[in-house]
Amino acid sequence: MPDGRADLAVVFGNALTIDGLPEPILLSRLEVAIQCYRSGACPRLFVSGSIDGPGRDEAAAMRHYLLTHGVPDSCITVDRAGDNTLATARNALAYMRAHNLSRVLLVTQYYHLARARYAFERAGAPTVYGDWPHAFRLTDLYASWREVPAFAIYRIRLGLNPDARPVSVRPMLFLFRLVVPQT
Repeated sequence: MPDGRADLAVVFGNALTIDGLPEPILLSRLEVAIQCYRSGACPRLFVSGSIDGPGRDEAAAMRHYLLTHGVPDSCITVDRAGDNTLATARNALAYMRAHNLSRVLLVTQYYHLARARYAFERAGAPTVYGDWPHAFRLTDLYASWREVPAFAIYRIRLGLNPDARPVSVRPMLFLFRLVVPQT
C-alpha cells in the first residue's frame, strides 16, 4: 500500500466499549491518525463510523479521543453514516469533492486495506494511500480470513454495478444479540 502526504486521513470506525469508549483496535487506528496529523502528513481527519445503540456512536467517540489528544476540532470531520466500508468511501469522497481534495490516506487494520482501497478507487478517489497500526493481534487471524470473502463480494458487486448500495453485515453483532438479551 503506498504511503504519502494526504489531504485527508479517513479513520474507519470499530468497536466501542459498553461505556462508548474506543476498544483497543479503534484506539490503535486513532493513534496512527494522531501521528499522521502531528507529522503534518495529513492536516485533516475524517472519522467514520456507525451508531450501534444509545451511547455507542463510533464517530463521536473517535472525535472526542482526537480532541483530548490535541487535534483541533476544525481539523476533524465526523461521518456518522459510515456503517460499512463502501458507505465510508462514498461519504468521504463526497466530502473530498466538496473541498477540492484529491489525496486520501486510509487508516484501518492492514487486512482491511485492500478492500477499503478498492472501495475508494471505485468511488472515484484519484490518489489513495494507506497506513495501519503495526501490531499483530490474535483476532487478526479471524479478521484476515473474513476479508477474503468480503473482498470477493466487493469485487463482484462493484464490478457489476459501480453504484451498488452499501450493505451492512455484522455477523458478530448478530450472534451477540442472539446470546445477550437487549434492554
